[in-house]
Order: sequence, then structure tokens, then C-alpha cells
Amino acid sequence: MDNKDFANSHPGKAKKQEKGKFQSLIDFIYNAEEKTFLGRTGRSWFEITAFYIIFYSCLAGFFAINMAIFLKLTDTQTPRYYGKGSIIGINPGMGYQPWLRDDPESTLIYFNRSEPSTYKKYVDQLRQFYAKYKNLNDTRQCIGSNSSNRENTHIACAFDLIEHFESQGCGEKDDFGFKNATPCIVLTLNKLIGWEPVAYPKDSAPDAIKDHYNYSPPDVAIACEGEFPVDQEHIGPLQYIPPTGIPHKFFPYRVMPNYHQPFALVKFVGPPKGILIEVECKAYAYNIMHDRSYRLGMVHFELLIDS
Repeated sequence: MDNKDFANSHPGKAKKQEKGKFQSLIDFIYNAEEKTFLGRTGRSWFEITAFYIIFYSCLAGFFAINMAIFLKLTDTQTPRYYGKGSIIGINPGMGYQPWLRDDPESTLIYFNRSEPSTYKKYVDQLRQFYAKYKNLNDTRQCIGSNSSNRENTHIACAFDLIEHFESQGCGEKDDFGFKNATPCIVLTLNKLIGWEPVAYPKDSAPDAIKDHYNYSPPDVAIACEGEFPVDQEHIGPLQYIPPTGIPHKFFPYRVMPNYHQPFALVKFVGPPKGILIEVECKAYAYNIMHDRSYRLGMVHFELLIDS
């Protein structure tokens, strides 16, 4: 006999059974005879509450002590491990601008001189990149005896080449050379704490930079060329601004409130129209090694100017 048949044949017993279940729920919530709430007496609730208060207080205290020790031992200015033997290493890589955040995998710079909309994204990116150098707060002019970041580890040297770049047709008024089909590409070194360029021994500079390398002080020379013979044939004349590369006075890199990352420019003076050029740029100093597989000391991009 199922429950429905039992309820139909014994209505009194069914109601009593339902009442018993309801009373059990009431007794579980609060039992007047045993003086329990949710199955526990007042003393039991007090003991378990006190236990968890003490337990979580100890846990929070242990966490706070560990955080205090960690913060005490952590240098906010310099990582514990850097330089030789660290993951970061001692050999800087290179970067370039305009690098588009919306398309980070692409290294192609493609535009049509007669259609400003095709190079607007590059101009906007370079304008944004240049903008941070207009902020001169917490910077100083590096001249005379106080001429580099080595002498002062708290206030960075102001990057003072923007006006020079503009005078060479690589400023905002010229759309960074794009409107004249002579694009100016920014070349930077990755920031490695404590790293600074070392000059080549006399008469030992590579052939690629012998004509514009400055031995003392040791600037970071830049040289670009076509990656393959066909690219070298079509790349055309290049202008390096400044000619000696990235000035040494902005090294070594340190964590400073308004550090100005130094850079140099390569200007494509007469690139061909309608031909894709694969470009490889290298930074040169005695302590910069080049490795194409890991892109150490070099950077790659493609340039295509539509006719």
C-alpha cells in the first residue's frame, strides 16, 4: 500500500504523521526541554564560537607576520636577483615604435602616403609615446659633472632630444615622417636595472658602425639593414638620429619616479614604393651580444609603403 492509499484509508494517522515531522523541525530549531538551538546548547555555541574566533585570529596574525617579514625584506627599488645568472640576464633586447597594442603580433608597418587614414594609427601611437617625455617633473638636465644617471640615483636625466628629432622631420608637425613617406622609427633598449654600455676597445668596433661609433663616452650605436639580400638591395638610404645612437648619459637604468627611457631614431630617407622590406636593427656596445633566435640585441619589423 502506497502513502496515498494509506492516507485515504487512515486520515487520522496521516495527519498525526505530518504533525510529527513538523514538530521535529520545530524541536531542531529550538528544543525547550533540552534548551538547544539548532541542536546545540548555549554553552556548546559559546565554545565553538570562541574556538573559531581564536583559530582565525591566530591564522590572521600568522599571515600578518609573514607579510611584514616579506615587505621588510623586499627592496621596492631593485629586484633581489638581476644581472648575470638571473632570468632577466645581462643582455638587453630591443623594441620599436610604432608598435600597435591592438595588433601585438604584427610587425608590419604598412601605409599609403596619399591616404592619411592608413598611417593615422602609427602617428597616434608615436604621439602617445612622445607625450611622456613632455613631463619633466622629477627630472634634471644632465650636463657637466652631474651628467648621467650614474651620478644621481634618485632623479632621472630628462630626455632632451625631442626638439632635435622634430628639427629632422621626425616630430608631430611632420606626422613623424609618415606624410612624406620617410617614416621615423623609434628604437629602444629593454630596461635592465644596473646595465650600462661598455665601449669597444680601440679600433675593434664592428664594420657596421665604424663610421658613426663614438668610443668615449660609449653611446649605444644603432645599425639597420635589410634582413635578406633582396631587402638590402631595396632598403635605400637611412638616417640615424642622433648619428652616434642612444646617448650613454641615460644609463644605467634605475627605478626612479619619472625615468625617461632613452631612444634613437632611424629614418627611411627613400624607401621604395610597393615593395615589402624586412628590416633588422641591431644595438652595438661591447657588452651587447646578438642572437637572432632569441632576438637579443636586435629587433625585426617589416615596412611596406603603398604606391
